[in-house]
Amino acid sequence: MKTLFTLAALGLALTASAAAAQSGPSLVEAAFQRADLNNDSALSPAEFGAAREALFARADANGDGRLTLSEARALRSGGGSLRRPTREAIQSLRRIDRNNDRAIDIGEFRALGAQRFAAADLDRDGYIARGEIAAFGRSMGMGD
Repeated sequence: MKTLFTLAALGLALTASAAAAQSGPSLVEAAFQRADLNNDSALSPAEFGAAREALFARADANGDGRLTLSEARALRSGGGSLRRPTREAIQSLRRIDRNNDRAIDIGEFRALGAQRFAAADLDRDGYIARGEIAAFGRSMGMGD
C-alpha cells in the first residue's frame, strides 16, 4: 500500500511487488513520460496532479469517488489478489484515511499527492525534473 500512493502519484502500479521492484526504473520513466504533457522534461504540479487524478479515476471501479483497499489492490502489477491485505497495507491506508471511513477519498488522495510532489521536488523549484523523479522512485523502493 505504501507503493500504492507513491506510484499512484506517478501513474504507476499501486502496490509493491517483485516485478515492480525489478522493473522500477523503466516504470518510473514511462510514468514520467506519460505525465509530462508538454514534453519539457519536468512535471508541473498540474501535470503531476492530472496523472494522479487519472489513476484515481481508473482505480475507482464503482465510481463512488473513494478507493477501497480492494480497488487499490486490483490495480497492482499483475492484477488483483484474493489474499488478505498485509498489515503494512492496512496501516498505510489508515495513515492516509483521515476521516477513518476505510477508503481514500479524492481529497485525501490529493493531499497525499501534494506531499509526494513536495518530496519528489528535491531542488524545491516547483517542478519535478526527470532526475528527481528517478531518485524519488528509488527512495520509495522502485529499482536500485
